[in-house]
Amino acid sequence: MRRQKEKVMPCKKALLFLGHGSRAREANEAMYGVIDLVREATDFDIVEAGFLDLNPPSVTEAMATCVRQGADRVLVMPYFLHLGMHVQRDLPRVIAELQAEHPQVEVVLGRHIGFHPKLAEIFVERIQEMEQGLLVAAREDSLG
Repeated sequence: MRRQKEKVMPCKKALLFLGHGSRAREANEAMYGVIDLVREATDFDIVEAGFLDLNPPSVTEAMATCVRQGADRVLVMPYFLHLGMHVQRDLPRVIAELQAEHPQVEVVLGRHIGFHPKLAEIFVERIQEMEQGLLVAAREDSLG
């Protein structure tokens, strides 16, 4: 007797960025700018953002938005540079709560930004910008 192949349903995946949140509008705009670039560079069906504190949407609200859009797998990307208490303690607790609230959805917590060689490239670029700015200022002073 031949076994029928099981139909494998495609997974509708979501990418959920989690940030701390800030009263400074520019801080949140930077995160949304990165999210827009990631959205363009990947094939995720759903890309959302949520915040631990200070800003809407909350993590719970952002997760609910992913689920409403049909996500059955949510990859959670911490928008955190350092391995602080939010990354070590708070995010795993939040992920466990999300998984309990949405048992039909696979919730996977990714690594925080942490160390990455590309960060050095960004610092070198910022240093060069500083040096160029100092050169421009020195020239303006000498002409002034």
